[in-house]
Amino acid sequence: MIKNKETTFGKVESIFIVFVFFLFNTFPIQSQSKSLLFRTETKILHSNILSEDLEIYISFPVDYFQNDSISYPVLYCTDANRNFNLISNIVNILSFPEKEIPRILVVGIGYKIKGLEDWAALRRRDLTPTRYPEDDKKWETYLVRASGRNNIVSKSGGARSFLEFISAELIPYIESNYRVKQDDRALMGYSHGGLFTLFTVFSRPETFQRYYAGSPSIWWDNKVILEYEKKYNDSHKDLSVTLFMSVGSLEDLSSIGNMYKLAGRLESRGYPKLKLETHIFEGETHSSCYAGGISRALKVLYNK
Repeated sequence: MIKNKETTFGKVESIFIVFVFFLFNTFPIQSQSKSLLFRTETKILHSNILSEDLEIYISFPVDYFQNDSISYPVLYCTDANRNFNLISNIVNILSFPEKEIPRILVVGIGYKIKGLEDWAALRRRDLTPTRYPEDDKKWETYLVRASGRNNIVSKSGGARSFLEFISAELIPYIESNYRVKQDDRALMGYSHGGLFTLFTVFSRPETFQRYYAGSPSIWWDNKVILEYEKKYNDSHKDLSVTLFMSVGSLEDLSSIGNMYKLAGRLESRGYPKLKLETHIFEGETHSSCYAGGISRALKVLYNK
């Protein structure tokens, strides 16, 4: 089942300029607040696959500690250093007091960082499926200049290892220590995180049942994600997932076109169990449709 919601395009802004402006206004940052929401905890999880410690943020449903016989859907989100509080708040607003979506346990995947410049470098490493040396050099130069630190390394292409960490280390940890449904996992990512969402869909779709790719970086490395899609189709007759993709109408026209191109490809495959929906947020940029994308994604993914 494929749904497509479309709005009129407005003026175009460069996705690169928007993201550079966003990063520039976060620097210099030498420390990050550890302020967390109610019913939220932070765990340090060592990954043998990545050879480092990660910060894992967990937000509990409002009634989690009232009845230990209930298990909950679980939502994993990338870029948690930046977006965990935003996603957790939206989940809480939509699930309490009115249950517009089910009550969900949220797992944010974050890093032990000194500042957002570290986050920017690490997300490029973990959320991109291929090495892109030209882009690496550009961003490493920018991050060093913006942060005033000379030890920033930006090296892309680590998505496969990051997915292995999630599937072999993080998910077993969460399912062994928290009451979550093993057959109701969702993955949410935005921009490069949206690219990683799509990489997961075409590499190990069974890892999650619900996926959100917000303003995904389909342009990455000459649209290499389309090659992953084709490779998946060459050996599969079905794709049993719910996938929601969105972009803002003021994003680069290529971003809008890329989303439609991928959606059209998936529609043409005729996968019986694929549920796909797309949406363009009228009058919104790459940055400004972030919160709205999360809210809409939760409603779409959980069929409300």
